[in-house]
Amino acid sequence: MNFNAYLFIFLFNLPVFTVHGQTSVNPDSVLTEKPADSIQSIPKKTLVTAGLITGTNLGNWAFDKFVLNASYADISLNTIKSNFRTGFVWDNDTFITNLFAHPYSGGLYFNAARNNGLNFWQSVPFIMGGSLIWEFFMENEPASINDFTTTFIGGACVGEITYRISDLFIDDRTVGFERFKREALLTIISPIRGLNRLLNGDACKHRNIKRNTTLPPSSIIFYSTLGYRFMIDKSHINNDFSHMATYNIGLIYGDPYDLDNEKPYDFFSVQLSGNFVTTESLMSRANILGLLLYKDIALRKPGSQLRFGLFQHLNYYDGSADLRNVSVKPFKIAEAAAFGPGLLFKSKVTNDILFLSSAHLDAILMGGSQTDYFSFLKRDYNFGSGFSSKLNFEFRLDSKAKFLMNLEDYRIYSWTGINPANNSVVSNVQGDICNASLDVVRVYFSYNMAKHFLLTAETSYYYRKNIYKYFPNVSHGVFGYTLSVGYIFRQNTNK
Repeated sequence: MNFNAYLFIFLFNLPVFTVHGQTSVNPDSVLTEKPADSIQSIPKKTLVTAGLITGTNLGNWAFDKFVLNASYADISLNTIKSNFRTGFVWDNDTFITNLFAHPYSGGLYFNAARNNGLNFWQSVPFIMGGSLIWEFFMENEPASINDFTTTFIGGACVGEITYRISDLFIDDRTVGFERFKREALLTIISPIRGLNRLLNGDACKHRNIKRNTTLPPSSIIFYSTLGYRFMIDKSHINNDFSHMATYNIGLIYGDPYDLDNEKPYDFFSVQLSGNFVTTESLMSRANILGLLLYKDIALRKPGSQLRFGLFQHLNYYDGSADLRNVSVKPFKIAEAAAFGPGLLFKSKVTNDILFLSSAHLDAILMGGSQTDYFSFLKRDYNFGSGFSSKLNFEFRLDSKAKFLMNLEDYRIYSWTGINPANNSVVSNVQGDICNASLDVVRVYFSYNMAKHFLLTAETSYYYRKNIYKYFPNVSHGVFGYTLSVGYIFRQNTNK
């Protein structure tokens, strides 16, 4: 399945947010205006939702067929029958397509429902339907179990996030070029929402309210930085190194400790990092966390709060590097479909210092990991499932400085793989039979030089270890150092 068009839109939607936030659109006017919003129940339109999902699949198929001239888009009744006879298999698309672009495409199905009056949980089944239609009807290749899982589960995560971010730009009181800019930005972030507003006339309709929405106002922290990244590969002779220009984009939506959190994703955080003007990955890291459910735990200590919650995780790492003109791939891992419990703790140390910590343990239903041996068509990684754990410690000094330490551990197990004794290439496998792990240690410091000016420094260490059944084990360690400057914007709301 080809999702190049969707991937291109997703990789550049948040950078566009940044550019327009500083130039074309004043972020204070976009995010901090406090007109009356109409928070109400929007009528459910299931038939419209089904039509949008069908149109999305047909549009994607037409792009693959007539623009890309892709052979897999040559479909007929015979290919459909063949797909049902074969059933689900493991496919061999690229790492970023299978483990990041597919959740984004699932978000399109999700938004078709979400923008037509359905809530979070009611929108999830439409992802399943849209994905099954694509897998069995719109390609001449067998349906992919990994595509379906990451599209279905990861799509709910990406879909709700893009729905909420796009909602920030809607202002139905505006007209002219200001209205055009807002509609264009929300369409870049959530294409299906933009299309839906265009079809039902909301894109041009003038009202005396800012937006007709079911979402209450929420606090926002947005930041974007550009900087210099330096990597040292400890596993190679002479500690080979690489340096590159890098970007980092993040958004914190809501407050995880807010007592008014009632719905899934009332709190979420997004961070995207990557490299440019280099041979390294355009997107090397994505960390997404969303709060689904929570329960407060009573504490006797004043100024402290403890919360237990259920979270959805989507994490993606691609550490490909070009070290002294030698291309290496020290680590690669992703959890595209993952859920688990988490504990959040907050304590006010002094009037100016706040301490926060969190611990997460989640089950990885579908993920991918670096492999040193398996290679077939576009695939040089293993599929698998497993678990991950994360510890976070943070000190905040007023609103000026932040010191953060992250500890992450990912374990992915692949059990359906190639036996080299058979002396044959098998395509329908998870990869090598392997237990893969990645440990991440990250120390981060940021300081607000002025109201919107940000200075950051980060030191990180990535350690990968792969234990193979039929091949020698491999371990790999990489240090990273980043220094950046950028822009930060905060919005606080009084609910």
